[in-house]
Amino acid sequence: MGIVSEQCLIAWADAQILAQEKPAYDLLEIATKGAAVCLKQGVIETAQISLNDSEEFFIRAYLLALECDRSAESFIIWASSNCFGSAEIPEGLLAYHLEHLYYDCEDVDAAIALLRIELPKLMPRCESFAVPLLEQVSGLELCV
Repeated sequence: MGIVSEQCLIAWADAQILAQEKPAYDLLEIATKGAAVCLKQGVIETAQISLNDSEEFFIRAYLLALECDRSAESFIIWASSNCFGSAEIPEGLLAYHLEHLYYDCEDVDAAIALLRIELPKLMPRCESFAVPLLEQVSGLELCV
């Protein structure tokens, strides 16, 4: 998803290692080699999490700094490109409207304004999905 930088992941692994009496091998490998190298070499086991468009929307929305225009625009670009499942679900419908304003009308300000009005209405759903998942990696600095 690109919500964690390699540097942040290594720092998180370092902190986990220091906090544990017997850290997992995977943490040691990530701390010394970095996740990208470890994944490429197949030296760590990963539990792949398959997220559908709505679930990824929930996580990104939960982490979004909505008051920041640049972050809001990045979210709009992502949602417009990735959330074209069903317009029957609120996040899908919002993505369609954002895509229309941003790309068809070329009205960035209107898209950001719509996002700031509509996204808070979806936040309970976003939070109920994102919080339990993100608690598993507490202390990890995420960058959306």
